[in-house]
Amino acid sequence: MKLVILGGAAHMAQPAVKYLLERENITNIVLADINVDQANKLANQLGSKVSAQFLDINDKAMLADLITDANLVMNFIGPYFRFGTKALEVAIDVGVDYLDICDDYDVTIEALKLNDVAKKKGITALIGIGASPGITNVLSRLGSDALDSTEEINTYWVVGDAEPSGFGALTHMFHIIKGEVPTFSSGKQQNIKAFQKGSSEIIDFGDPVGAVTLYHVGHPEPVTLPKFIPGVKKVTNLGALLPEFQNPMFKNLVDIGMTSEEPIMFRDEPVAPLEFLLALFKQKQDEDKEKRNSVRKQKSIGAVRIEVIGENTGGQASYTFTKSASDSMANGTSIPAGVAATLILEGKVPIKGVIPPECLDPKEMISALNRVNYFEGDKGFEVKRMRDGKTESGSLLDKNMFPEFW
Repeated sequence: MKLVILGGAAHMAQPAVKYLLERENITNIVLADINVDQANKLANQLGSKVSAQFLDINDKAMLADLITDANLVMNFIGPYFRFGTKALEVAIDVGVDYLDICDDYDVTIEALKLNDVAKKKGITALIGIGASPGITNVLSRLGSDALDSTEEINTYWVVGDAEPSGFGALTHMFHIIKGEVPTFSSGKQQNIKAFQKGSSEIIDFGDPVGAVTLYHVGHPEPVTLPKFIPGVKKVTNLGALLPEFQNPMFKNLVDIGMTSEEPIMFRDEPVAPLEFLLALFKQKQDEDKEKRNSVRKQKSIGAVRIEVIGENTGGQASYTFTKSASDSMANGTSIPAGVAATLILEGKVPIKGVIPPECLDPKEMISALNRVNYFEGDKGFEVKRMRDGKTESGSLLDKNMFPEFW
C-alpha cells in the first residue's frame, strides 16, 4: 500500500511516519513537502520504503498528480486556516481516502460541508485526528456510549512543549484566540469572545502539570461533537500554553494587531505585522542559543481532560478522563493519526464521507493505541466515574473497573 504524507518533513509528522514505517502492509511512503531538501534527508535516513517529493500545496494539479495512485493521503500541512480545504478537495476529486490533524474550527466547518460529495465518491475523509481534537473526541464518544443520555461535554487542554517545532503552532494559537469563536450552549451553536478572563476556568490536572488557567478558544470539538453525539446540550473547549505568562502576552499581541497578516505601510514598504513578529521571535531565539539549548533539555509536559456528563438509570452520572504527563505535542498528536491511518487501510473505518474522530469505534481506536504503548505508564488516562452517588477512579484500560467501556 502507498501513503502520501503532505508536510512529511514537518516535525509534527515524524512520530506517525516512524510508526507507519513499521507496518508490513505499507510498502511505499512519500514525504511530500515544499522543503524537499529536508524531505530527502529524512527519506535517506528512513530507508527504501520512503521517498521524497516536492509539493506546493497551492498547486492543485501537482497535488492531484502526486496522490492519484495512493491508498491514503495524510495531511500535516499547517496551520490549517491558511490552506483551508484544498488538500481535502483534491483527495475527494481524485478518489483517495484522506486524513488530517486539523485543529482550526473554521476549516472544520468548511470540511464538513464536503461530506455529501465525499460520500458519493465513496471516500473516507477523517479530519482532526490528533490529541485535541482527536483523542478528546474519541473519549467523549466512549463516555457518552456508557451513559443512557449525554447532556454536557467539556474538553480541556494545555501544552508546554520543550521541543522546537517552528512557528506553525504559534500562528495557530494566534488564530484561535482572536475575535469570536464557536461554542455550543443551550442546545445551539453560539459565538463567544475568545480568551476572555471572565469566562476562564482554573483546572487542576494533577502532577506534573498542576493547576492552570484555561480560556475558551476556537477549536473543532464544539463544532463536531454536537452533530454526532445525540442529545448533547453543551460542548466547550478551553486551552492554554505553558508557561502561563505567554497566554496574556499573546492575547495582547493579537488585540493590538501584531498578529495580523494584512500588510501595513512602514517606511513606504508594505509589511505584515505577523511576518515582523515571527522574524523578531526567530532573531531572539538565534541570539540566545544558550538559553534555547537549556529549554530543549527540559521535558515537554501537557495535559488533557474530558468531562462527559449525563444520566444513567434516571440519575446523574459522569465520566472524567484526565491525562497529565511528560510528553511532546508531536507524539500526542501524531501517533493517533498514524494509528487511525492503519485502521482506514485495514478497512476498519467503514463510514464514507467527511467524519470527525467521534465517528470512529472508540474501543477499536483505544485498543490500537494501547498496542503501541500510547497509554504507557504515567502517560495514560485516569478515569473518574460518578454514578449512584458514588465516585470511583481508575485507569482507562482497567476492564474490571470499567467493564461498560469494553
